[in-house]
Amino acid sequence: MISKMLKRLADFVYRTGQVRRKFELDNPNEKVLAADASKGIVTAANQDIQRGLEWATSQRAIVLLTNKKVICGKWTIPLDTIFDAKLFKINSIFGGGQVLKIQTEDGKNYQFGMQLNPEWTNQQVLPLTLENEDEL
Repeated sequence: MISKMLKRLADFVYRTGQVRRKFELDNPNEKVLAADASKGIVTAANQDIQRGLEWATSQRAIVLLTNKKVICGKWTIPLDTIFDAKLFKINSIFGGGQVLKIQTEDGKNYQFGMQLNPEWTNQQVLPLTLENEDEL
């Protein structure tokens, strides 16, 4: 229950629905499959989920999964460049959440923290390994 309320609040503050609709209007050949308010970081290597100061200075933006790419703020990651993608379900003192961890073929590593959203597990274009993480 608290996770759903926090997701609604984050989506309201970040204007997730408006960003999603604007992207779809500006890009009629792409379909948005998932959209979330998120924090994003780039890690130096394929590291475990980060828990440190990186998140304090992380990029805050809407992460969009389309049928062609993942977009978050200044980052655009074409789906055909993704080597590995994992979605970690996490628990924290603020309720449930998830971290999307992406590794690209050119060695870049991204982590996107967001509220729980079944759109990510229901989509069929980005093969995800689903994992559970200990409490953060």
